[in-house]
Amino acid sequence: MGLFSRGRDNLPEAQRQAGRLRERFRQSGPTKDIVDESWRQMLLCADELMGGDERFARLLLDTAHTSFVLHAETGQWLVAVASALQFGVAVASIEVQSARDDTPFPEQLWPAVQDMTDLAVEVAHRARVPLAGCLIAESLTTRRFTDRMYQRELSAILGEDDVLRRLRAIVASQREQLAAAREPLPEAPDSAAALRAHMDDLLLHDLDAAVAGGAGRSLFAGTTAVPAVLAASTTGRSVVFVAPGLGQGAAFRLEGPETGRDLCESVQLPRLGRAAVREQARRVREVLRSDERRTTVRGEAIDAALKAVSEAVWEPVFDAWPDLRDGRVALVPLGASASLPLFTAPVDGAPVCGGTDLTVVPSGRSLMVAGAWPRSPRQDPLVAADPWYADGAGAVPIPCTVAEARAVAAVHGVAPHILREAAVAPGGGAGAFDRLRTIDRPPAADEAAGADDLVRRISAANLIHLAGHGHLDGDDPLRSALLLGRPLPLSALLDHDLRRGTTIVLSACHLADVGTAQTSEQLGFPGAMLAMGASSVIAALWPVPDSSDTVTLMTYLHEELRTATPSAALGHAVTRAAADGMRAAVWAPFVHFGA
Repeated sequence: MGLFSRGRDNLPEAQRQAGRLRERFRQSGPTKDIVDESWRQMLLCADELMGGDERFARLLLDTAHTSFVLHAETGQWLVAVASALQFGVAVASIEVQSARDDTPFPEQLWPAVQDMTDLAVEVAHRARVPLAGCLIAESLTTRRFTDRMYQRELSAILGEDDVLRRLRAIVASQREQLAAAREPLPEAPDSAAALRAHMDDLLLHDLDAAVAGGAGRSLFAGTTAVPAVLAASTTGRSVVFVAPGLGQGAAFRLEGPETGRDLCESVQLPRLGRAAVREQARRVREVLRSDERRTTVRGEAIDAALKAVSEAVWEPVFDAWPDLRDGRVALVPLGASASLPLFTAPVDGAPVCGGTDLTVVPSGRSLMVAGAWPRSPRQDPLVAADPWYADGAGAVPIPCTVAEARAVAAVHGVAPHILREAAVAPGGGAGAFDRLRTIDRPPAADEAAGADDLVRRISAANLIHLAGHGHLDGDDPLRSALLLGRPLPLSALLDHDLRRGTTIVLSACHLADVGTAQTSEQLGFPGAMLAMGASSVIAALWPVPDSSDTVTLMTYLHEELRTATPSAALGHAVTRAAADGMRAAVWAPFVHFGA
């Protein structure tokens, strides 16, 4: 007999049960009875939610998180994965309720979402159910931008003849794979085989719904890998999720049916533990803060970060999948790994982006939308720069932004939009090479207005290059700002759409980073601009030197953009700069995001 009865209010008793379980765990630790009880409570809450009582969504999120933690601590990986999947269902249900009520996703729930993103995906690798890892990742990332992307684009994307053809091909491929794998693998326990089959059935159900054309928002609101699989097929890229874990991480590879490979594979990343990733990001941020002027110290920190990423990610990934070395890859870094220099880390002595056509995306959904629309054959460039912020109050001048804007505009044969002229000649003054395009203090609230003319120019262009000071707000990423004339905060940009297929280059400090809070969401300029309609965003994780070398790198980039895709153009420009002997401080922080 079940604990709850239909027809009465079961929520208060369920909440009391969950509270008592937490207290027992605090006193006794993860005993077998407590671990088993956590699973039972989660299933009861899931049953109530599926029965139509939406109030159970938050309690399901809580009990699923508890069940995941307890089963992961005791090494019961499959049950932990199943708990994480229910957690994703709870997140989707709360999101739907919030959208219906026109309220934001509850702030107090973000820490649990962050914790699950950091830990659950790698556990799916341990459980040998890699597709479940991708389902969990897609259910927990970029939730804040999902409505914006899909309200505008979903129906049009699913209505495309080519998309429907690809969806049907994916369905057929999956059915063939299922038919060939009806018997469990000899070395796999029945429970693992059953969970793998369940994941495949979930994916097939969602694929069938998409092909039928009746999916609507519901297809992409819950735990589904359809967007990432479709993105792999339509863009011709291998989609690789990078997931830090408690002591080690994992990489997951998704492919379209055209490759003939298994839909999803995974490999262990022994050096990508969550604590190590966070510490590496912290060290780089600390050393590259705006008041650190010692170039040797900065250079050593950058070299150490590049080496660490190469050893922790690219060496095991290429050992497992050597065909990716000269392939086309879309990397989805989860959690704090989004702050690592994955795009420019060295492989065989050269930046990885030179040999691999690489891009970074916040999620498979982002890649699907960014790759859905062709780029216009006609370029309408906007090149803008501002060497000052608040007429010098709170920031040193960065005069090379003006030289950069003129050089980039000359490549495209247009006039640059210079908001103010530099008071210091480029290259002049002591320590000029070590100026950074960052500021010591955040912009004041009353300064973050008055950039409407620039926003209109940005919305009208489809190739945009902006050079100026950048500010990252690690606690509230939507307050991060590009400082051109006046602060241009991310929150203000989100009120506008971009032309589909737009390429944006942000030649400023920090604007590729996602800060330190809610890294699971990957809130920041790249994710926001992809949600606004851009296909490509190029930005920097760290402070950018205001130097003639940065001018040269940006000139290389735009020369390459005349004949290459933006991801390949940045890869070529970075490789060229490194081969020229340009120091890594200039080229290492830049990343390409999008299709």
